Amino acid sequence: MNKKLIIFLVVVSLFVVGSTGVYAKALNPTPDNPITLRLGHENRGHWPDGAGDFPDAEHAFALIFKSLTEAYTNGAVQVEIFPNSTLGSAKEMTEKVQTGTLDMAIVTGAMGGFYPKFQVINIPYAFQSPEIAWWVFDNSEYWKNLMDEMAEETNIRCLGMGQNGTRSFTNNARPIHEPADMEGLKFRVMESPIYVKTVEALGAKAVPIAWAELYSSLQTGVVDGEENPVSVIELGKLYEVQDYLTLDEHTWSESMMIISERLFKDLPEAIQQSIKIAAYHGTATNRSIEEMKSWITSYKSVKENMEIYKPTAEEKKKFQEAAQPPVVEWLKEKIDDKVVDDFFAAIEEAEKELGYK
Repeated sequence: MNKKLIIFLVVVSLFVVGSTGVYAKALNPTPDNPITLRLGHENRGHWPDGAGDFPDAEHAFALIFKSLTEAYTNGAVQVEIFPNSTLGSAKEMTEKVQTGTLDMAIVTGAMGGFYPKFQVINIPYAFQSPEIAWWVFDNSEYWKNLMDEMAEETNIRCLGMGQNGTRSFTNNARPIHEPADMEGLKFRVMESPIYVKTVEALGAKAVPIAWAELYSSLQTGVVDGEENPVSVIELGKLYEVQDYLTLDEHTWSESMMIISERLFKDLPEAIQQSIKIAAYHGTATNRSIEEMKSWITSYKSVKENMEIYKPTAEEKKKFQEAAQPPVVEWLKEKIDDKVVDDFFAAIEEAEKELGYK
């Protein structure tokens, strides 16, 4: 064989082609020879150059991650942010990360279609409060093992479980005080099977629609309502096309930072550690800003434009009793019973650690 051809084939074998051009282990990135990670998300990218006191929660996640990653690697890793669904919906970006055509993304509600066990976090009324969810994701062996398995099976690694918020129902037809009020209504849900099952269990019809199409779908009457955290209702100006908000808080939902597992494993260990630390700080920032928006700035805007109802404890129990058992039964048919049972055990452990029990 021609000597030049042999050299060429050896060189090619050292490189794994990906969305960055080549994966980092082959490049051995340095400040003089950096790589760029492309990171997509669905929120606005208006801050810090645009209007507003602080950024939307996903963009804050991305900004902190970018700043710290670039600082901790002395510029060997650069991060380019693509906000506002520029690179597609959450589902589309997740597919791109899985195939390696996108390095990273911050996504909500899409993972269940790629790794069905992930849907345990969306069991309705599973978490009494956000800090219980945070404890499970940050501290439990259950979650660590599940995410390791997900990375191995899907090529999608979770770097951090930020908070999209606690989801509640809005609609244009009538105030919703109990499940019976939802009958006959059509609600937009994210493109994840468990969200469909939750709405159906409450007696309504679920219509999966991408975030970028939600406002027009509500405006034109394709659906009567939707379900989102308060911060997201304000973000999308959904109060302009919705009259009623019921704070039933049925599902805690994630803003999860994901990265191609093949890409991550090909990075030098020191850079992997820098990325993990940057994602840790981004996760904390994201959660804090989402809470600020949902309960202070966004809440004010939503309250001024919508009729808000907070169900009583008895009414909320009716929602839980209607939705949770059939969704749990359905999920156990889709995945291992033990995964679901161990999820509730992890929640119980978190509740004990945090003083709820």
